Amino acid sequence: MLSKYYNPCLTFLLVFVFSCASPLKTDTVSFGLPSTQKNYQEIEGLQIAIIPVDSVKKLDEIFGTDLKDAEVLPLQLVVENKGNKEFEINNQQIFGITQDQQLTVAYSLNKAAEHVRKSSIGTTAVTHAVAGAVAGAAVGAAIGAAAGSAAGDTSSGAATGAAVGGAVGGTAGASAGLSDSITIKFKKELANLEFGDRVVFPGDIQQGFVYLKWKPYQTIRVKLFNITDNKIQQLKFNVSINR
Repeated sequence: MLSKYYNPCLTFLLVFVFSCASPLKTDTVSFGLPSTQKNYQEIEGLQIAIIPVDSVKKLDEIFGTDLKDAEVLPLQLVVENKGNKEFEINNQQIFGITQDQQLTVAYSLNKAAEHVRKSSIGTTAVTHAVAGAVAGAAVGAAIGAAAGSAAGDTSSGAATGAAVGGAVGGTAGASAGLSDSITIKFKKELANLEFGDRVVFPGDIQQGFVYLKWKPYQTIRVKLFNITDNKIQQLKFNVSINR
């Protein structure tokens, strides 16, 4: 027999809230060495490959969502330094080049997070946050009503429970959606896998992602600074974006 405090709508809401995965949740990445990729290049012992992550499957595996919804294209950089020189790679000196030779610079981490926040991915995060607040209030009301019933005062218990549940739910959910905390969360997730600005030392194997505006690039230009010899070099990689 169902309890008189059973609420099917509440049950549905709880299942919805707690069964939904985070709209952006990064995971660890497996990768092959640069020499296993079709477009890899080598310069003075430094091997580099660039792999666009454009399929729904790979985006979901790595980022937990389809970043094309935010018009953000992740490029995976994989490097292995088999030489004896140090190189610096600057994120803001990585450009996507389209067929008509238009250049687009890689997003800063802040800008990439802002685009995700403004997309349907961010809307989903806010919806989950608000749903969490509503569920918190509803659960509090149900628990409070049960406690009030045991004490002979159902209405008082429900009101108290709703207040407590609403406060907890609001802290965990709605406040995140109404402030910049969701953007900050997205930024942290993207930062987990960002290549950023790096120095690649002899013997290093490194990988990470650069975030560009989603366009049908044909070439990626990368600027290298050879620290050891104090000189600048550049490489261009042929790529194909499949969506």
